[in-house]
Amino acid sequence: MTQPQVCIAGATGYLGSRLVAQLRARSIPVRAILKDRNCETDQCRMNALGATLAFVDASLIGSYSEALSGAEVAISCMASGNVHVDSTNDFWAIDRDANIRFGLEAVCAGAKHVILVATFEGRDSRKLTEFSDAKEGAVDAIGAACRQAGAAFTVIRPTAYFSDLTNRAFDSVQKKGTYTVIGDGSCRINPIDGDDVAVFITDCISDPKQAGREHQIGGPETFTFREIGLLAAEVIGLPYPLKVRSIPLWPLRVLAAMAGMAGCALRKSRRSAAILKWMIYSSTHDAVAVTCGTHRLYDEFCSKRDAVRPAV
Repeated sequence: MTQPQVCIAGATGYLGSRLVAQLRARSIPVRAILKDRNCETDQCRMNALGATLAFVDASLIGSYSEALSGAEVAISCMASGNVHVDSTNDFWAIDRDANIRFGLEAVCAGAKHVILVATFEGRDSRKLTEFSDAKEGAVDAIGAACRQAGAAFTVIRPTAYFSDLTNRAFDSVQKKGTYTVIGDGSCRINPIDGDDVAVFITDCISDPKQAGREHQIGGPETFTFREIGLLAAEVIGLPYPLKVRSIPLWPLRVLAAMAGMAGCALRKSRRSAAILKWMIYSSTHDAVAVTCGTHRLYDEFCSKRDAVRPAV
């Protein structure tokens, strides 16, 4: 059976690189889209996995047509970062515009299946934060194009990646012995490992029953946000009780409103307002999805702990 040619945008990111590895492990041909011809590390990593390379700068108005030529499946893992803001890392430019260009050109190039990785809460929170609305704009535009062309459109909505929790919760507990929650930290989430998301997406390519649908997916364990900090403290072995700092919601709402007003003139403030609104929403709503995968957050925290311990 001939495997479909898969083209991936955002191939060098947290999820994209895992997806390339998973596809190549199943001998599926992959064309990885990179934006920086000068980054030898990314190129060597993709080449080592057996992917072919294509170069497109997602922040610029350009064509993906050459990169997408011959691809039967087009997957976008593109997402902007959460902190740094410039012309190449802005969620209107990346999450919305670059994803739309990629998806529409994939349909024009003849792709039979387009897969977009979106936010878990996006459809419910899009009216509350521009961060979600940007990605949902891409969902709407690509979905319409796929329906018109008769192509399958699959949307993947992970709850939160383990990496988000190790970078924030674990590092805070390890370095400061404190942990911060927004509100009372009682909302629940079942975070998921990037490798498990990559396996799920790969399965969607080969299973017609999974293609053409929206999938909210999470990991095998559910925690409150407060329990995530306590788990990190347990793994680290804090010699004293964990200090849990609670940030009231009202100051964040005030800051979001102020940033929103400043955003009329400054794009950076507009982005800050959107991120604050998204933080408030995600910290006050449960994010529990269908269980997927086998990786456990405890093991992820153990790996993080062991990685920073000095060799004996």
